[in-house]
Amino acid sequence: MKSPVSRQFPGLFVTATDTDAGKTFVAAMIVRTLVAEGIRVGISKPVASGVIPGGPQDAQTLWEAAGRPRTLSAVCPQSFALPLAPHHAARAEGRVIDETLLREGALEWTKTSDCLIVEGAGGLFSPLTDRLLNADLAADLGLPLIVVDSGRLGCVGRVLATCFAAEARGLEIAAVVLSQIDADSLADEAAPTSPRRIARDGADEIVRHLPRIAVAVLPHAASITVPPLDWRRLARG
Repeated sequence: MKSPVSRQFPGLFVTATDTDAGKTFVAAMIVRTLVAEGIRVGISKPVASGVIPGGPQDAQTLWEAAGRPRTLSAVCPQSFALPLAPHHAARAEGRVIDETLLREGALEWTKTSDCLIVEGAGGLFSPLTDRLLNADLAADLGLPLIVVDSGRLGCVGRVLATCFAAEARGLEIAAVVLSQIDADSLADEAAPTSPRRIARDGADEIVRHLPRIAVAVLPHAASITVPPLDWRRLARG
């Protein structure tokens, strides 16, 4: 792939430790926060699978969060129906993922935006094509990472493994967000095994191992992380 886009253009690549970690919710929260600050936000989901007509779409969520700029197809120019790795889902439809479009579709937003938020597909080291991983696209775009995990038991190990591997690939990590997928009940909210407590304790543990990286928890259904993160500053690198 081509050389990375200049880091003079602000942006973030939202990725995760695995699929279904809550990264779309986090990405949309970042987009809404930036839009509320008066920033023109470009949003890109370069490729998606498991897209059912009429069903919920990650790209639609991002598009709505940004105020519906341009078109939905500009947000996600390549989508496939089967819930498989994108290249397998494409193959099942007799199609092939356009690797150039993965990059150029995202960078097209830099012409009309002040900041670019890109959401990957699956985990950071999940495949996009026969030869490219999400990590390769992140490196090609040159954007710092927001690493998302669900905040469930095991989040510390998943996050550390992903971050250490990302750093070994020379990728910049802007922040880690534990997105609390499971709601707390009033009965167990203060219990050591409650979802909120597991996410909070996990964040504290991650900070001890990654002291130079911002770490926050996004409580269930919340619109701001704890502690709050300055997305504009993180996007500027």
